Amino acid sequence: MFHKGAENGERQREKGENKKRKMEKRRLRGVGRSTAMLLACALLAGCGQGEGNPAGDLQELDPAILEASRETGGPDGQEGPGTGHNGGTQTGATPAGNGGTGNTGDVAGGDSQGYPKGDRIEEQSFEVDLRPLGKVTFASYEPDPSGNPLADVVFQMEREGQVLLQLPGTEEGNVAMELFHQVEAVSFLDYNNDGYDDIIVILSYYFGAGPQAATSHSRVRYYKGSAEGSFVYEKEASEAASGALAEITVETAKGFIGVKTEDTPAEWTGTRDLQTAVGSLEPWQQAYLDYLDGESRVESQKGYTLICLSDTEIPQLVEVGDSEANGCRIVAYGEGRVHVTQLDRLHFHYIPDSNLLCNSDGLMDYYYDNVYRLENGELKTVASGHYGKLDDGPMEFDQNGEPVYQYEWNGTRVDKEAYAQALAQVYDTTQAVDYDYGSLYTVDEVKRVIRDYRKEPGA
Repeated sequence: MFHKGAENGERQREKGENKKRKMEKRRLRGVGRSTAMLLACALLAGCGQGEGNPAGDLQELDPAILEASRETGGPDGQEGPGTGHNGGTQTGATPAGNGGTGNTGDVAGGDSQGYPKGDRIEEQSFEVDLRPLGKVTFASYEPDPSGNPLADVVFQMEREGQVLLQLPGTEEGNVAMELFHQVEAVSFLDYNNDGYDDIIVILSYYFGAGPQAATSHSRVRYYKGSAEGSFVYEKEASEAASGALAEITVETAKGFIGVKTEDTPAEWTGTRDLQTAVGSLEPWQQAYLDYLDGESRVESQKGYTLICLSDTEIPQLVEVGDSEANGCRIVAYGEGRVHVTQLDRLHFHYIPDSNLLCNSDGLMDYYYDNVYRLENGELKTVASGHYGKLDDGPMEFDQNGEPVYQYEWNGTRVDKEAYAQALAQVYDTTQAVDYDYGSLYTVDEVKRVIRDYRKEPGA
């Protein structure tokens, strides 16, 4: 049962759930001149707001900046040991000493052991009565970007100006993998019925890199309360819910772990067993994640991206090699498993939602167009053409000094015009698009994109 309080005994402090997303509130307070210039150039475009983009024309972060930011976090919070559901690691609350870097609620004297923080987010800070802490202030703080542009939001419990504890961040040193956008909602409840209050937080972030760099997306965090008054971040359940829910709100986050709400159907058979919840990814998502963990040669890849060859909800994973010799590999899901196709060199294009891909590349007077069709997760060769200097002997040149190439389609010698016609019959190059070689994901980024993936209309 939920503990006593208003509205069926569940005490919630939810604000902003149905608000429009705010303008980007990241401040450069306290950032040195060079850092501020770097962030401004990397994150913001000065041409006004893009349609549907609450932060305006947010530009892609330089991958080098992202990587350096992740490797050099600010002061680390202390992490408590513990084992999560399904063998996952949980992170305990971070004790905070007197003092701190925030603008409110700080007490002089002593050095803070907590995460650095910026301005307090008043609309997401609440006076609450939690078991077993009693009456406290749940305070939300903007990230402090002075030490790292990817610093994350900070949550802490306060009482009469004293900091009782900080909630653990999701990554070491509270340095996020993505750029923080805003806190969308907070809910306080006993979601596991152990007699101690837990917390659900809904936040949003920008990808910061890749094709969706300027797109904000929501994530959920589950914090489990304890008899000692500390909170544990339930990493695996949080990541599973963030990846599985099409719409992330407090209500859907509750439903994911089996908490009944007013909108829950009478026949609902949900569970509060977070180990079960962790297994809620689609089979293709889990298959891609397993592939990345076990089979992908990460050290040989420049990066990763996703493409949409078919009109289904399942994208294809692309491994882009770090050299022409390594080439690209297309990883597709079908019939319950992944299928891997090695392409020659790095260039290919495809026709979205058509199941067609063409590996077109070459060098030193030898070029090719290999056309593939996606069938049940496998790329099967449809046709193959080659052109260039296909014969032995000296190269011939026309009157303009251009080399005279020979053409071959499906093993038969043809002229240039016939080659073009044969290619057009199986593959309409006017409808083809290239993958974005300049905006690739790291392996950790593509894992997050796979978990969060929702195919956009027309994608």
